[in-house]
Amino acid sequence: MQTKFPGRVHFVGCSLVAILPILVTGCGVLPNSATDSEVSHTTKSPIAADMPPNLNASFRWVPADALDLMSAEGTFVRAYTESFELAFQGQSADWGYPGFIDASPRDIDAQVKLVASNSSTRKVVNTVFYRPLRRVDTGPTSRLVLCRSESLSIEQRSPSSDSEWRKIGKPWGYPVTIEFTRSANGSPPEEQQGSMRSPSHSVFGDWRVTYYDRLGVGPENRADIVACDALPPNPDLPAVGVEEGSQPWPTLPPSPGWPANGV
Repeated sequence: MQTKFPGRVHFVGCSLVAILPILVTGCGVLPNSATDSEVSHTTKSPIAADMPPNLNASFRWVPADALDLMSAEGTFVRAYTESFELAFQGQSADWGYPGFIDASPRDIDAQVKLVASNSSTRKVVNTVFYRPLRRVDTGPTSRLVLCRSESLSIEQRSPSSDSEWRKIGKPWGYPVTIEFTRSANGSPPEEQQGSMRSPSHSVFGDWRVTYYDRLGVGPENRADIVACDALPPNPDLPAVGVEEGSQPWPTLPPSPGWPANGV
């Protein structure tokens, strides 16, 4: 695990998430839909060695007008959002990408532990999808709202031979909110894409997050929840709803992913 740095945001929405355990487990031209050849079959060994214990996850971003995924902003938002998800699942900020802690508040480690993750006690295999919805820009500060969808497989607590995994297909729904401030001292790199699931070096520049809400479930999020619900269906979900089976749904490859040779 890489060495991390101290950092600075206010996070909300966690208390409501605690009563929603299922929810806790959501511009270049990039592929929106995965083909059969893209599927990363992980059913034989579902847990990835480079991720938090019990977790195998990948991230896919759907291009939209609110955020150019190949811009410096796109790099920063992608890296921070993915890092926070990994840190939450691993219950430690150390699981974020290089530079994540430096781009975060001083109490980031406590923030990612406010709610226990599914993978803290059981194996989890998932692909998380994000689609930018809207943004508000005020000088050097921007706030973006993202819609989240998920292909989630959770190991059963008392599995049977034909029902070892609970699989949940979540359509676009509860929003993610990120607010960040740019610095003139150093911008994140542009054009970050490739076959890797994570960057090998810090891609945050000197920018800092000032607010982050991983899963907006409160009344203040109602309009964004409605807007996310109204999006076209996510074509990469294997199914919508809940089913059980002997194998997890396989993860899909990252998109746009990260360069194989670093920044």
